[in-house]
Amino acid sequence: MSTIELDGEGEFIQHWLELEERLKAPSGKFKLIVCDKFDDSDATVGIFDTLEEALKARAGEKGEPNSLIEYLIYDDQGYLIEDSSLS
Repeated sequence: MSTIELDGEGEFIQHWLELEERLKAPSGKFKLIVCDKFDDSDATVGIFDTLEEALKARAGEKGEPNSLIEYLIYDDQGYLIEDSSLS
């Protein structure tokens, strides 16, 4: 591997770690974010005490289906809460 490839890989890993830290909810909370896939941006919609509150808020945010907008919930470990893991 060349130095350029290692630098690119290191930058990718650093970017990923920074993103994970930024998306992580505060301790004991759940964070709802909205992602815009068109411009690769995201914003916090809210921070909630329970997963149920976050799910309810996400359901209230969803309007017309839009493949470029996605609402995601993260826990305090930085893990994405998948709908399939709720059953």
